[in-house]
Amino acid sequence: MTDSQLIFGIMQNDERAWRHICRKMKPGFASILGQAFSIDRISQEDIDDIFQDSLIILMQKVKSGGIESSREGALFSYLVRIGKFTACNLIRKKREQSMDDAVTFSLYLHNSEEDNSDMAVDEKQQMQNEFLDKLFSRIPSECSTLLKHFYWHRKPMDEIASILGMRNADSVKTKKSKCMSRIKEIAARLIEDDEYAEEAIRNAIERAALKELIEEERVYANEGYSTAALDIDKEKEDNEG
Repeated sequence: MTDSQLIFGIMQNDERAWRHICRKMKPGFASILGQAFSIDRISQEDIDDIFQDSLIILMQKVKSGGIESSREGALFSYLVRIGKFTACNLIRKKREQSMDDAVTFSLYLHNSEEDNSDMAVDEKQQMQNEFLDKLFSRIPSECSTLLKHFYWHRKPMDEIASILGMRNADSVKTKKSKCMSRIKEIAARLIEDDEYAEEAIRNAIERAALKELIEEERVYANEGYSTAALDIDKEKEDNEG
């Protein structure tokens, strides 16, 4: 898939685009970060976390219009930039009690030379995101599943009713309204603007769905059959044929 196709796919919550990014970009991403931060002995678990956080930032930047496809390969380069920025933050947090380590500090500065101001998330926004992510992870599964089908998969109400075994589209609409109202009621402790709260909650739902997809891809990769069993390019050829 081209960068333009991937960016369009990200905008549409196209899981095929996201799986392509996971399978085609993660090996190079992991290799570059492993070399850049070898002195800090970043573990595979760290890289998995950094990759997940980087994809979430990538999604937010694409959907806010902050990334355009100027040349082929630019999306991967930007993802690596995000990864280095995220890795630096991780290392800084791990070493904040021992910043007298000159080698680590110089490495941090080296990897922070680029202007990363466009990637920074202010502290209040970060706190809000973490609060909503935890909140969404704790709501009843019937609510989280319904909301993911609606906001992430963008399925119509009647189809959701069929999938979840509900009576009809009106039943889904009523349940969705109750779920969102309950979440907004709790979120009001942090977000007073009701319209903005709904947007923030939708973003949290998308982050949760993307995290699930990334975890699925991690499991497939670890079991060694992601390409054989779920080859995206072959699926595309089959569908077009």
